[in-house]
Amino acid sequence: MSTIARRHRPIAAPTVGRVAALATATLVAATLVAAPAAAQDTPQGIRPYRFTVEPFLTQLWLDDGVGDRETVGGLGARVLFNRSDAAEVTRSLFGRASTGAYLAYTGEQGGVSTLQVGVLAQSSLLAGPAARGVLDPMVSLGIGAFRIDRDGVGAETDLAVTPGIGTRLRIFEGFGLRGDVRVPISFGTNTRAHPTAEGGLYFSF
Repeated sequence: MSTIARRHRPIAAPTVGRVAALATATLVAATLVAAPAAAQDTPQGIRPYRFTVEPFLTQLWLDDGVGDRETVGGLGARVLFNRSDAAEVTRSLFGRASTGAYLAYTGEQGGVSTLQVGVLAQSSLLAGPAARGVLDPMVSLGIGAFRIDRDGVGAETDLAVTPGIGTRLRIFEGFGLRGDVRVPISFGTNTRAHPTAEGGLYFSF
């Protein structure tokens, strides 16, 4: 255990509290294989990493402007920079924020293909990951270009703002799963919202 972790070790609770805490810790350790190793690295699961790469699969429900939706699937990636200091036991909203860039592409399906590219900012909802550092819910906001190419119609590229909410599920230190729900809102001839589900991995270093 690091010097930092020892410095911030919680003060012992009363006997009943200690028994309850021990039972809870035992249950978590039995069901979450990654948790014990994660707890040994940094206080409260705070990430000591500066960069994160997130490849993902994506499913979009495109608004066609006339009340119907077209479903297309594809893939993408995000590259993020995180400025938080691993020595901070309680991170501020700014301290736990990340910024970066994203790209998502869906190949032609039913005569429709899409491309999204832009920059984004995101921040963890909690001061530290929950469930002994395993679960890290977050919100995000992206801005960039949203391009739709339809056979017989041509391509249209619009400005898009993309709010989202998601979570990381750590498998072991620096690696895990990530899932998000996002809604790219494109501003073209008219404003359209395209609900999106994403799932993939993250690698932090």
